[in-house]
Amino acid sequence: MAQYLIHSCEDRLWYVENFLIPSMVKQGISKGDIDVYTDTDKLGNLEAFIQSILLMDTGAGTWHLQDDIVICKQFKRWTEEYDDGVVCGFWSKYSKEMPAGMVGVKQMWYSFPCIRIPDVIAKEFATWFYRECVYNPEYRLWIQKKKYDDTLFRIFLEDFYPDMSVLNLAPNIVDHIDYLIGGSLINPLHNEEHVKSISWEDNDVTQELRKELMHYEIRDNVRRNLPVV
Repeated sequence: MAQYLIHSCEDRLWYVENFLIPSMVKQGISKGDIDVYTDTDKLGNLEAFIQSILLMDTGAGTWHLQDDIVICKQFKRWTEEYDDGVVCGFWSKYSKEMPAGMVGVKQMWYSFPCIRIPDVIAKEFATWFYRECVYNPEYRLWIQKKKYDDTLFRIFLEDFYPDMSVLNLAPNIVDHIDYLIGGSLINPLHNEEHVKSISWEDNDVTQELRKELMHYEIRDNVRRNLPVV
């Protein structure tokens, strides 16, 4: 059985609990295989990710999901079939020069909205972060901005696992939908730059989610200014 960890913050728990987890359960994923780490201390993406992986101990690997995604129709099938090694499930414009398929670590996608990582490697990454990375002046600004977790993870793999093969999985198994649930929490001034998958085939799923979100707003008297897409 594949294991899943959703990385969330308090402002997005409403979406995780009412939409993301139910969509996973609907495909047959057991709630017992889904964990949620909520950044209640407002550590930010980077350190909250590090803290969360210190808690994981499945003995195998974990699919790490961010709290602003929608899953594809075959999400359960593909996450179980490709539940081995490092697997990138999201491909955006920031990785457009990097191909799909089996690649070296220097060509892995920036895929933290959806990535599978062996737990032993994740814990080694956390150790490297606290023992070396935080003291490296080259990374100080990144750490201060509380992001760039995907970039630091790739640097870690390049340094310690340079011969590793990574699977860039296409079509993508998730899409990024922060623009439907209030916009980016990391880059609030750049919400017009919607970072979507460039290999997403289930647009009908996205449209259905948008309708459900509109009904949710009306029912709960919440206004999130959903855009027309």
